[in-house]
Amino acid sequence: MQITDAALEKVKEVMENNGGGFAGILISFEGGYRLDLVKEGDEGQYTKIENDHIGVFAMQEHVTRAERANVDFISDGPTSGFKVTRDMPESESSLMSQIQEIIDTEINPAVASHGGSINLLDVEEKRVFIQMGGGCAGCGMADVTLKSGVLARLQQLDPEIEVVDTTDHASGENPYYTPSKK
Repeated sequence: MQITDAALEKVKEVMENNGGGFAGILISFEGGYRLDLVKEGDEGQYTKIENDHIGVFAMQEHVTRAERANVDFISDGPTSGFKVTRDMPESESSLMSQIQEIIDTEINPAVASHGGSINLLDVEEKRVFIQMGGGCAGCGMADVTLKSGVLARLQQLDPEIEVVDTTDHASGENPYYTPSKK
């Protein structure tokens, strides 16, 4: 687990601005990496990750990802914010590049006609984490798109690929197909 000086400084600033009393940060993976603050006294419900500079915690199911996380703070105008990445074995990096190319050139042009998009979040072994956006978020046909379109195409690369949809479909605001109302 690596945290840059810029990220460490920003985390400490955020802790101070929120009244202090924090044990450190929580790294989780829910549709992408997420950082939260952990209040003192609450750290017992998480697994502590080795770090010499700040308390770093993760839920048990996210420990492996957290241990390989690299946390940085980017301060480039409107795109300022924390950036969390992870060290990736060459095989995963190569697969991720191939999948991103398919999403960019084949899948997104197809779902764009319905106002949708598919975002590649991560690849871990043969598990591909995606998030659906636009007209795909909350769409009644999202599962069909995922299984018959995205998964079927990606399994042409490797039949063992599994796609994990991290989209919160309940919060989709403008889906192309709306679920039937009862």
